Amino acid sequence: MWAALEGFTTIGIVVAVGYLLARTRVVGPSAQKALGDVAFYVGQPALVLVAVAGAELDLLVGWHVVAFGAACLATGLAFAVAMVRRWGASRAEAALGYLSTSYVNAGNLGMPIAAYVLGDAAWAAPAMLIQVLLIQPSAVAVLESSPAGSGRSVVRSFATHPLVWGAAVGLALNLSRWQPPSVLWSPTVLLSELGIPAMLIAFGLSLHSNPLPRLDKLPRLTLAAITTKSFIVPGVALGLALLLGLEGTPLRAAVVLAALPTAQVVFVHALRYRTALPVVQATTLWTTLLSVPVIVTAGAFLS
Repeated sequence: MWAALEGFTTIGIVVAVGYLLARTRVVGPSAQKALGDVAFYVGQPALVLVAVAGAELDLLVGWHVVAFGAACLATGLAFAVAMVRRWGASRAEAALGYLSTSYVNAGNLGMPIAAYVLGDAAWAAPAMLIQVLLIQPSAVAVLESSPAGSGRSVVRSFATHPLVWGAAVGLALNLSRWQPPSVLWSPTVLLSELGIPAMLIAFGLSLHSNPLPRLDKLPRLTLAAITTKSFIVPGVALGLALLLGLEGTPLRAAVVLAALPTAQVVFVHALRYRTALPVVQATTLWTTLLSVPVIVTAGAFLS
């Protein structure tokens, strides 16, 4: 319990620091974009590289991974399609809606929660790898090829994006078991530690310039995104896990991982591409709050 609560508390404190920096005018309006760019181009690619290089790939084998991955992908894609058809969203907005409902906080929240609920932090590795190797690069490629991005083709955007390169280099290191010399690896690790704080502080800065409305005041699209991520994704994961005959820890793993809230990195993408900021901001915060009872319930009653 304490490990999970510590993860939520850590996020809240760092976000609050960003909010206070903006409120007290220690930093100017340009700080939010600057931090977002630093996280996007430097911190996050390094974080992905280090995370993938050190992950236990054996944990990717298992039906719980299928249940989790299929729930996130299918539900996220369905929500993106609904955004376009029902709300007339653009391709970039739909890509961010897809990320908001499928990309979970598997790093600084997933690892401590997995340690408490599942007994081992390594259970969070499959979520992290599926996201950095598949979900995020595919969405970013669509964003880059849209008018909000550079307008390049999806294939070219995918092949040249720093996140994709970070994941590819990390996977190559993992598979080859080669350890780079410390003169290269130490600064990479140091830069990777920049990613999460920069994302959280940038998110906190945004809360001052764009105050979050109450849940009952949010637009229907935003409420739909929050509901989808908080309840439908873990519900779909539960159904798939039961159909696959999972029980015990693998069953809990599929549901708990799917119940993790939207990751702050989605906000970095929204900031980077100047698209769907209010939806992503509200979804990130509210799914973090709502994930607490969902994860606690899943951990207590699934066996």
